Formats: sequence, structure tokens, C-alpha cells
Amino acid sequence: MSKHYLDRLFAEAGHVELCWLHDGEMDRGWYASADDLRTELWRGGPIHHWLASGNLFVTLNHLDIEAVRAHAEGRPNRRTRNCHVTRYTRIFFDFDAVRERDTSSTDQEVAAAEVRAKGLMKRLHLRGWPMPAIAMSGNGYHLQYRVALPNDSETREQLNAVYLGLRSELADDEVDFDPVVRNAARLCTLYGTTKRKGPNTAERPHRQSSIWLPPEWRQVSRQQVAALADEMAKRTLNVSGAGKAGDRGRSGVRVNGRGDYATLDVVRWFIDHDHYQFYSRDNIHRVLCPWHSEHTDRVESGTIVFEPDNNGTGWPGFHCHHSHCAGRTIRDVIALWGDADNYTTREYQQK
Repeated sequence: MSKHYLDRLFAEAGHVELCWLHDGEMDRGWYASADDLRTELWRGGPIHHWLASGNLFVTLNHLDIEAVRAHAEGRPNRRTRNCHVTRYTRIFFDFDAVRERDTSSTDQEVAAAEVRAKGLMKRLHLRGWPMPAIAMSGNGYHLQYRVALPNDSETREQLNAVYLGLRSELADDEVDFDPVVRNAARLCTLYGTTKRKGPNTAERPHRQSSIWLPPEWRQVSRQQVAALADEMAKRTLNVSGAGKAGDRGRSGVRVNGRGDYATLDVVRWFIDHDHYQFYSRDNIHRVLCPWHSEHTDRVESGTIVFEPDNNGTGWPGFHCHHSHCAGRTIRDVIALWGDADNYTTREYQQK
């Protein structure tokens, strides 16, 4: 583990959530200093055993720790939510090899992800962006850019444009660019720990993750982020023909993707986005609306998704009871998050 990296993370994030995942189990804790976390993990603390199995992740952005603790009171397994982040301190880009689910990458697949990540790094450097931290995640490559951006609607809209625009350009059948990691409370690999996914074989081994920090790890300015967001938004509109600038993408939004959305696992999709709440009845589930931060009353129980009927011919449904989201459908969620193809079991076949 890079001591310098951890010290910088805590200095800017204030508090960090450490999350352990293993075979469907989850546990977590919140830490106020790098020394506290290192003592627990590497010096025989109560959670030292976490290093022997599963995978370890941490949050990256500045937390309102009092809100986090109030949210978790009496329910220690409740994860930090996006609304508990006060500001972004990192922009995190994730490149991962496209491969069979629940398997580690081959050396060649890791190398392909490295090429793609460093290509984006060089491209952004030509735009005046400073050098990022570069990480080998275990199965792919990460770029981490330092920022100081408020967790407000303007920042979220800019990051949405950046991530979806870059994914349309950088993802293919060899390497995927993950747009989901733009979420403020997104977890990232705890570098220095072993990434375990599937069987540990000679061809697809479990690897120890690592990170390199530039000598001067400078911040990307808000103006630089906004300029990239504007460019990506314009390109996306020109390519998709989705509508004019300012279009809110309500009902009738165009959806371009390879997946057959009649096979979309909508429950796992919302779980992975940290927007799932609980099973309601029949095929109906309560979820947190993806546009929750824009609701005036912030009520969390007014949104549902429902799985397709047994005949499998229809898409899953989405409905938010708030007037702010009137007319929004599952198509709008697909367009917003940009990764629904990853949660389908087959590609769409034109009839």
C-alpha cells in the first residue's frame, strides 16, 4: 500500500469508508485517518482477517460523516449514499477487460486496459489536464484525477456528460470503460490489496493491485472539467441525434445499445448503482430515483421498478411518483446510466 496515497486520500476526503466484499457477504467501517486504517488492517487489528479473502474497497470523496453515521445508526450494513458526499475530490476512470463474468483478467487483457487508460491520459494531458495517479486495479487500469468540485446538480450533469461521452468513444469488445464510477459514493479498489475474482489460475491469476502517483499531483480545474463535459455532450448529441441541446430526455428518448432490454436484470442494476431499497410485492421493487437529488421533497419511497412479465417480451418498467419525473420511463434511466448492456443476458436480435 502506498503510504503517500492513503495520506493524501484522508487529507482530502476527511473520512473514508472501507468495504469488504466476499461471496455475497459485506462488511464495512469508517475511518478518520490513514494510521487508523493501516493499524486495523496490517498490524493485527480486528479486521486484519479481511486481507485473507474477498476484496477491499474505499470511498474517494469527502463525506459528511455525521450524516453517514445517522444513516447507519442501528443498521451497520447500510452503505454510504451519494447524498452523503459533500464534494468530489477525485475523478476516477476505470478501464477493465471484457471477459466472462466472475473471472480475473489474463496478462494480455490487463495490458490492453493499460494501453486504453494511458491513451486517455495522453489525450487529456494535451488538453492541459495535469498528470493523474495511475493504478493497476488487479484486472484493469484506473486513472485518478484530483479535483475540488461540489456535489451539486451542475457537477453531476457535467460528469454524466463526460463519462457517457467517453464510454461511447473508448469502450469496445476488448476493453470496457465504466461510466457507473462517476457516482459520488462509488467504491474504489484499496490499492496494495489482492483483487480476487473467480478461480486463481496461472492464466487468470489473482493480482496485488498497485498505484503510482505523479511527483506533482495537481488538481484539475472546474473550468477544465466543464470544457470536457461540453465537448462530450455535443459529440453525443451529434452522433445519436437524440435531440437539441437542453433536451431533458423525457418519454420517447432514444436508446442506443447492444443489449436485449427484455432480459435486463433491473434489480441487480439498481443494486449496483446503490439505488435499490427493498422488495415490495409480486414483481415490484422500491428504489431510489436516479433523479432523487433534483426532487424538492427528497422522499425516498416514491419510486418503483418492476420486472418483466414471465413471457419475457417486454422491458422492465420504471415509475417515479414525483411530479419532477413525470413522463420518465426505463428508457430515461438507460440513457442516464449508460451501462444497461452489462446487465442483459443476450444481445438484441433484429427481427
